Amino acid sequence: MSPRRAAFLDIGTNAILCLIADIRDTGRFRVLDDLADIAGLGQGVDRTGEIGAAGEARALAVLQRYRERCDDLGVEEIVAVGTSALRDARNSAEVRARVRATLGIDVRVISGAEEAAYSFLAIQRGLSLPGRDLLVIDIGGGSTEFILGNDGGVERAVSIDVGSVRLTERYLHSDPVAGAEVAAMDGAIEIELARLAGEFSSQSAALTLVGIAGTFTTVAAMDKKLARYSHSEVHGCQVSRTAVKRQITLLQEKSLAQRKQIVGLEPKRADVIFAGAYLIDKIMQRFGASQVVVSDQGVRYGLLHEVAQTV
Repeated sequence: MSPRRAAFLDIGTNAILCLIADIRDTGRFRVLDDLADIAGLGQGVDRTGEIGAAGEARALAVLQRYRERCDDLGVEEIVAVGTSALRDARNSAEVRARVRATLGIDVRVISGAEEAAYSFLAIQRGLSLPGRDLLVIDIGGGSTEFILGNDGGVERAVSIDVGSVRLTERYLHSDPVAGAEVAAMDGAIEIELARLAGEFSSQSAALTLVGIAGTFTTVAAMDKKLARYSHSEVHGCQVSRTAVKRQITLLQEKSLAQRKQIVGLEPKRADVIFAGAYLIDKIMQRFGASQVVVSDQGVRYGLLHEVAQTV
């Protein structure tokens, strides 16, 4: 029996990701392509409550390219989900209707809890961390998910409304960023992270932290000075808190134009990476972690594993 060819789209606040794979009836799969682009769909959503025309146009352009790639490869099924921006925007339904009408792609908006479950499934299947209590951290553009679990699955998941885009838009308006703005952002992050105190505190010392999504992979790529992104060098690597602090210092003193020249930093992510790296440091401080394991397999891989289980 020939394998089923499917694509899995993760439409986030900042990035849009597309994983294309052949899935056999045994549940095994082969990845054919793994695409990523920064569309900034959720730019301005925190302020206006709506997805703007420019963000929608950028997202549609990225999705058009992905649709063409899917057609070229003969993809039979496209599974697409939307996260924070499409959860928050009051015009989400209209935007998704236009995506459906233009590209024939149905986008399902998932809750923070569903996003967390898909992320954890991706870690369970994509990294070899048996016998450990894991805290998986998914920093997105608009929200951050914390997922506690182990070999038995998810024990607890919490989503907070801080992410690299939301923090940047609320607090960081100078170029380079000003100290007073960083202090204000720091205070806001502290308030949100304080909500986690009763959720994970008793287990924090024994937890292995795993970071997924673009903020973590970018910090890893910057630390390794990767002129070209390498899955094999980033996926499963460990990044120290010392290295995160080093990147924060570097980013804080540079203008946006100068950040775009940093080796390992995707230029389209240069505007929001400082807030994202700063958030990583605050999370590591909160959980007393000196290291974080990095994964570049997030929600899209969770969707793939879910489908692979049911073929």
